[in-house]
Amino acid sequence: MDTSDKNKMELSGVIPMQIGFIDFSKEERNKILATLKLLGTQTALDELGIGVIRDAYADILFPGISTIQTRAKYFVLIPYLFNRAGNQNLSGGREVLRWINNSEDKLVETLLKNSKSEETGIIGKNALRQKRAVKMKPSSIYWNGLRTFEIIRASGVSMAAACTITAKTAKQKNDLEIKTEGETFDDSAAIGSGTVLFSPISPDYDFENKASILLTKKEAEYLADKISKAIASKDTLLAFLVKNKLDCNSFDEVPIDILPASIKRDYLLARDFSDFIIGAHIRYNVIFSEYEDIEMIQEWENWRNAFIARKFDLEAILSRITCNNSTQKFCKDFMELTYSGHLEKIDELIIFR
Repeated sequence: MDTSDKNKMELSGVIPMQIGFIDFSKEERNKILATLKLLGTQTALDELGIGVIRDAYADILFPGISTIQTRAKYFVLIPYLFNRAGNQNLSGGREVLRWINNSEDKLVETLLKNSKSEETGIIGKNALRQKRAVKMKPSSIYWNGLRTFEIIRASGVSMAAACTITAKTAKQKNDLEIKTEGETFDDSAAIGSGTVLFSPISPDYDFENKASILLTKKEAEYLADKISKAIASKDTLLAFLVKNKLDCNSFDEVPIDILPASIKRDYLLARDFSDFIIGAHIRYNVIFSEYEDIEMIQEWENWRNAFIARKFDLEAILSRITCNNSTQKFCKDFMELTYSGHLEKIDELIIFR
């Protein structure tokens, strides 16, 4: 909350609440600090507001996928469901969407039944145990990836539009004008010469009852082909890993020496930025612990000593992506202050951020 927000609240008679904890003992305080350290580590949380840079490089190297996507199987299950929805005599887009969502909920039990107990990433697994359905369905989570990999043949079609197209195509209507909230799609313009929404992929088994979370050989080959040939992904690190069947468990395991020059450059820029910005997160944790965490203070010293001894090109990193001015300035100021060693100014910068 900034000062202006506080002033507005006070003028309206609302008093901002201060949140803290009672410091009963050093042992209890250490437990709190350990918890805060876990909350302050560099994860998907974006305490310092630099996620825009992280996300930009993620889109360059791994377009179409994100951390909330759990398994590749959903890239084929969703086209299967849309194809099946077209045979249900549904009267409109809303009914198609409702049928798709209900079918996604039913698939949770099918996937659990046909997958090994150690398999992870089945969306809705925990919700099923609680006898409820997840609000965010796989179709919405994977929609952008379906378009990126050209599994959906028309890149500009929203899910709402796809449901409308599915309903109208099933009724064999031509020259369709598709309207959704805030969007208008002319079917012939959006889809080209036909009304086939998805690139051909059909199950050779009863997927509604027999599907597991693992891809079949046919499905894996189909998905690999789409990722390797789609305009938005064919020249990326993701496609390179898929084409060469490379299994990397972490970003650091990517085989740099065999990467094409353009991919290698982006990879190194992304890795350099990660190595750089973690220093800001470490210092954030030092401040967060009120300078009580000796291990974190030592980690800061170790990071800074290693950073100032290496070559680092922030301009190259920032020039590769689009980033707002305030985030760029924060990165530049943090870098300069790190080199100069002005801890008080570094902490002021992070607290202000």
